Amino acid sequence: MDSDDRSSHPSQASALLREFLLSRPEYRRLWQEQTERRRSDDVSRAGVARVIALHLWGSGERADSETTLPRDLKDRVRRALAGEILTPETLNWFIAAFGMDERDEHSLWACYAGDRTQVGGISYTIISDRELALRQRHRTVALFERYTVSAAGRLVERRTMHTIVALEDEVDTYPFNHEPVIERIDVIHGGKLGRHYIHDDGLHTDAIMLDRKLHKGDTAALEYWSFYPEASYDATEVRRPAHGRSDNIDIALQFRRPALPHNISWAIWPDHSAGRPVSEEPTAVDAQGNVHRFVRFIEETVVGFRWEW
Repeated sequence: MDSDDRSSHPSQASALLREFLLSRPEYRRLWQEQTERRRSDDVSRAGVARVIALHLWGSGERADSETTLPRDLKDRVRRALAGEILTPETLNWFIAAFGMDERDEHSLWACYAGDRTQVGGISYTIISDRELALRQRHRTVALFERYTVSAAGRLVERRTMHTIVALEDEVDTYPFNHEPVIERIDVIHGGKLGRHYIHDDGLHTDAIMLDRKLHKGDTAALEYWSFYPEASYDATEVRRPAHGRSDNIDIALQFRRPALPHNISWAIWPDHSAGRPVSEEPTAVDAQGNVHRFVRFIEETVVGFRWEW
């Protein structure tokens, strides 16, 4: 799979991004200041590329020695603004480089997820603390998680695109907490798999070692795929926990025909794996077998889907 998410709506997000860059004076001024040949009717790709390059140099994501970075970014900026390819990493670069306010940031992520309704946040439903294998030193900026249920009705894979920001200096690890049943994790982008931890309470954590150490405020984009035992795992729910605040959460399932659930609900739980939902909202699978939900933020809660056959 390409790094852009085929289940999301990058073309709509691209159009909204162009609108913000043209209509918001504070954003427009930034790229105009970096533009040698000014045109009043369109966004300057070269100017935008320079703004992003300055951000990447300043944040340490790219070395100062990469003097051709503005030129190298021009094609990526062109494809993003044209609605051809807009990855979560690229969208995060635009948001960070232009210092976009929280309202515009959430609008872009919601549009990228295909949901312009601006669903509110969910917080503080966890009723008992679980000991973490690794202390959380990051905050989630955006999370796009895609689960696949096979034609036999079994959960087979989970693909995650995840952008994090460091809350302190020297952050070199992302702790991926997950169900014990996952049999393999492939880190596609942003790091490599490190040590595996088993909690006393039965949860498992895999440390993803980042490609570079982050200073406070630096961001990193990760893509990792998790695989379940296809022949034996008959799941009827997926849960995503959050301890610290996580922004712009989009969770989706694809049911491959003929395996379509009889009932499916968006659910909120009080625990990572135990207990019944504290709330459920019936939802529907679309004609392509997909169901998804975008949430502006989650904190100290567990969210996901549950279904019946």
